[in-house]
Amino acid sequence: MCTSVTLTTADQVHLLARTMDFTFQLDGEVLLHPRMYQWMSEADGREHRGPYAFIGMGRQFKNALFADGVNEKGLSCAALYFPGYAVYEKEPKDNHDNIAPHEFVTWVLSNCASLEDVKAALSSLAIVEREVKLLGTVTPLHWILSDRSGRSIVVEPAADGIQVHDNPVGVMTNSPEFTWHLTNLRNYIGLRPGQCTAKKLGELTLSAFGEGSGLAGLPGDFTPPSRFVRTAYLKEHMKPVSSETEGVSAAFHILSNMNIPKGIVITEQGEDDYTQYTAAMCSHSGSYYYHHYQNRQIQKVCLFQEDLDRKELKSFPANAEEAIHSLQS
Repeated sequence: MCTSVTLTTADQVHLLARTMDFTFQLDGEVLLHPRMYQWMSEADGREHRGPYAFIGMGRQFKNALFADGVNEKGLSCAALYFPGYAVYEKEPKDNHDNIAPHEFVTWVLSNCASLEDVKAALSSLAIVEREVKLLGTVTPLHWILSDRSGRSIVVEPAADGIQVHDNPVGVMTNSPEFTWHLTNLRNYIGLRPGQCTAKKLGELTLSAFGEGSGLAGLPGDFTPPSRFVRTAYLKEHMKPVSSETEGVSAAFHILSNMNIPKGIVITEQGEDDYTQYTAAMCSHSGSYYYHHYQNRQIQKVCLFQEDLDRKELKSFPANAEEAIHSLQS
């Protein structure tokens, strides 16, 4: 379970934000992936080097595993769970870039500068069924991407190949497929920030108990369809913001309505599914903002303050004692 949203400020700064909801303790840290840093695909053993540096939340193993990030050209990407719908290749394909599902963020951010680049590159990509050794399972994923144009797309692996959908609402959650979520929004066209007017029923006049009556029917549970509707509504009616800092604050306010405290959602295996971190990525400044479950202070790492040609990954550990930057820095 995860939720993602895009925002554009009045000064045309574009943001992609997301929650990471998971049962397994991911212990993610912000990582810098430098230009031309070599990594080996778990799908076919081929070595990859991409021309673009990026920064995002991940874990260091033999290869770094990234859940999201933003690169030096302003392309940003977030991976979200897609159970029951993700369909991958069983084996590598000739004359294709073959990658494991959990390598998509690394592949796309190190190789592509824009959404148009992504669409072109996908024609020669094969996403091959390979498990994440840390989890012992093949992760069913789909991805939301945005760039400096402010537009957004969704990439979904399906039985008839990789599907690319333009994203007119700039929102994504989990299953079912993205087009279903867009259709489902039609069930909620009556929602509004204004109030319901009083209504007469026979001789009885009925009025709302208080403010917020125009939102009666807004789903409040944590299923993917409900989070999609709730996020789309909040994004649409949030007051406009003028700057990057205000945009980051707005994104975190929207996603706070999707944050899952421990104990609220319990899986069939008896495990907590909860929001481990929330992050926002700015396509223009190359900044990555985030906070973890136990530390709600928004912290910031800027890609362009780092050596993008360094030889190794760089990690930015964050906790209550080691804050990197405050939002106002």
